[in-house]
Amino acid sequence: MNLPNILTLGRIAAVPAFALLLLYHGAGFHEGVPSAWLRHLATAIFFAAVFTDALDGYIARRFHQKTRLGTILDPLADKLLLVTALILLSWNRGHAFPQIPLWFPVLVLSRDILVMLGIAVIFMLGRGLEVRTHWTGKVSTGLQMAALALVLLGVPGAPLEIVIWLGGLSTLISGVIYFSRGIRLLAS
Repeated sequence: MNLPNILTLGRIAAVPAFALLLLYHGAGFHEGVPSAWLRHLATAIFFAAVFTDALDGYIARRFHQKTRLGTILDPLADKLLLVTALILLSWNRGHAFPQIPLWFPVLVLSRDILVMLGIAVIFMLGRGLEVRTHWTGKVSTGLQMAALALVLLGVPGAPLEIVIWLGGLSTLISGVIYFSRGIRLLAS
């Protein structure tokens, strides 16, 4: 077990704490007694997770510590954080945090589910598959995380809307690219 994998496991372990803090903050806000420290701690955990994602990737590349376990756990940790934040912040309905339009989490989750189903089908058909992210997938994940960061920081209006629209567009583009890759692989 190397340092990048330990950092990734730490990100995975932080997701339930992040979720509980968001839920308790939302419940307190709904009851008229919001606890700002819950929101601030959830936001700090989110930013720490984003930072350690970049850090573990840098360490793995720089010091030649890439592992098969890391290639599985790293995207899993990203998706757990992203999906948890998307669902809980969308469920918020604009009370405790600025509102995320419902089409955004539906688009992001649909793309991820379709990609996972495509990978499963390709594996079930016995096709070899090296899972590689496309740069558009990295851009869309970055924009999705940026949108969630703006929501956690309480930034409403145009900055949030622009990042959400850019995140949605890049998510759609990356989904089309992954879908066409899968079709080409199945056709060969």
